[in-house]
Amino acid sequence: MTPAGRYPLGALSDTRTHPPVRAARAERTRRRKPLGLVVIPIVLALAGVGLVLLLARGDGGGIPIIGGGRSEEVPPFDFVVRKARAVPTAEGADAKALAKEAEAVADELTPILDELFTTAFLDPAAWRDGDYEAVWARFSDDARAAAEESVETLTLGRAAGETFDAVTPKRGTLGFEVLFDPDGDPISAVASFSFSATGVRTDGTATRILSSGQLFFGNPGHWRITAFEVERADREARVPASPTPSAT
Repeated sequence: MTPAGRYPLGALSDTRTHPPVRAARAERTRRRKPLGLVVIPIVLALAGVGLVLLLARGDGGGIPIIGGGRSEEVPPFDFVVRKARAVPTAEGADAKALAKEAEAVADELTPILDELFTTAFLDPAAWRDGDYEAVWARFSDDARAAAEESVETLTLGRAAGETFDAVTPKRGTLGFEVLFDPDGDPISAVASFSFSATGVRTDGTATRILSSGQLFFGNPGHWRITAFEVERADREARVPASPTPSAT
C-alpha cells in the first residue's frame, strides 16, 4: 500500500547502515500454551500416570503418543535492531540530543513490532484460525481497512491453519527513522524491516516466508501504523531436520 501522505524529506530515504544493537525489551505477555494444557487437575495427572504404567506392562512394545497433535507453543522471536536515525525539521537542531530521542522511540516501538510479527506469523493461536485481530488493532482507523484487505501479505494468511503444521522464525532486522518537529518532539517514525521464517506445510514440504518493507507510525505516545509498503517473496525451502534425541 502506498501511503497517501509520504514524508516530505528526502533524508528519510537514506540507506546508510549501522551496526546492529539490541533494543531494551519491554515486558510483554505471550500466550505460550492454552490454559487447559498448563493447569491440569492432579487427579487426572495421577490417573494418566497409572494408565501409562498399566499399558507399559505385558507386550513390551512401544506406547503410541495419545493426543500428540500439533504444538501450540509460540516460538520466541525478537528483532535485531539497527541504530535509529533522527530527522530534524529545524536548522541548527541539537543532533546529539535528537539521536538520543530517536533511540528512545526505537526502544518504544521495537517490542510492539516483536509482538506484531509474532501474532501475524508465529502464534498458532492466531494463524490456525486466521484470527489476526491483535494485528489490526495496531493500525490507525484510516489504515485498518487497507490492512485487513492485505491479510495475505501482512500475515500468514486466512487459510494458514489448513496450510501449515508449524512455523519457526529465522531472522528479523529493524531500522528506524524518526521525524522531529522544530521543538524536538517526535512527529512520526518509519520502521524498515525484513523478516523470515520457515513454515512446515501439512503435505510435508516447507516454505521460506519472506516479508520486507516499511511501516509508517504516527500518533506518538499511542503509536499506530498509519500506512505501509510491504512485500512478500515466499519460496520453497528445505524441510528442517528433526532434532536428534540425546543419549541417556
